[in-house]
Amino acid sequence: MSVSKSRLAVGVDIGGTNMSAIVLRVADGAILARKTIETRAAKGPDDGIRRLIELIEHVVADADVRWQAIEGIGVGCSGPLDLERGLIQNPFTLPTWDDLPIVDHLKSAFNKPTLLLNDAQAAALGEHQLGAGRGTRDMVYITVSTGIGGGLILNGQLYRGYQFMAGEIGHHSLNFEGPACYCGRRGCWEMYASGTAVAKIAQARTTPESQLWRLAHGQPEAITARMIGQAAQNGDPLSLAIFRELGMLLGVGISNLINIVAPEIFVLSGGVMQSHAFILPSIIETVWQQKYAAGTEHIRIVTGQLGLNAGVIGAAYAVMRFIDELL
Repeated sequence: MSVSKSRLAVGVDIGGTNMSAIVLRVADGAILARKTIETRAAKGPDDGIRRLIELIEHVVADADVRWQAIEGIGVGCSGPLDLERGLIQNPFTLPTWDDLPIVDHLKSAFNKPTLLLNDAQAAALGEHQLGAGRGTRDMVYITVSTGIGGGLILNGQLYRGYQFMAGEIGHHSLNFEGPACYCGRRGCWEMYASGTAVAKIAQARTTPESQLWRLAHGQPEAITARMIGQAAQNGDPLSLAIFRELGMLLGVGISNLINIVAPEIFVLSGGVMQSHAFILPSIIETVWQQKYAAGTEHIRIVTGQLGLNAGVIGAAYAVMRFIDELL
């Protein structure tokens, strides 16, 4: 991709809770401005589009750059999405936004090339460009949060697959007779190793003697992955044991991916991985116990470096690559 110091792009990240936008200077990855607002999807798509357009207008104004200098708008969004047609189809975390033609709306508003991609794919590209995967050619990005998402960087490029379906690593099955997943399959990885899964485990195992019980004010159903992290920080034996088990289950899935993809590096991010000190050792131990091919000990497993900026940075870089491919 050819770059000059004048090349600028807008990167957007749309989640169920917040929408964020940046202006990125492509040559050095500098964020010239950043702004976040609440998504408020339940207020309807018309309100959401209006507020998103205002968000982009404001962040470009804050960056103090000319609109003519903005080359394109990249949008990362939680799925499911129709990436070929530029539609959001996510009634789960973006209620009322089903079949929303986000790309057409933004192209109409700004007359700029616009690209929609999965939020995990965007974050993968961000970490590869400027974060933990910088300088590698083959990388697997894994986000462990409410579910498990992923993005693949192969031969230095974001791999999107046939009809842009690649990267749904949370839905490879660890047990075809396991718990039913909302995707229609059984035993999906995220049914065992996501934030939602570990919260359910803790809810079933907690007792009045546990710190988790006290953090949840005696209401086990209120326990979250964040609470498990808090209790683990305080040395709670149950929370530490749950995180060790989580690391083992994440390690099993990563071992499968090593045998399929054999990347140089795995980059783990997401809310659950904020407690990586209690999870990563178990992941690494499990992976090395299950290694199949010689040389896999050189594959690195690390946490992400960009935090909440990974998605918006990756979305901005993605639209620039999209533009260059059109030229």
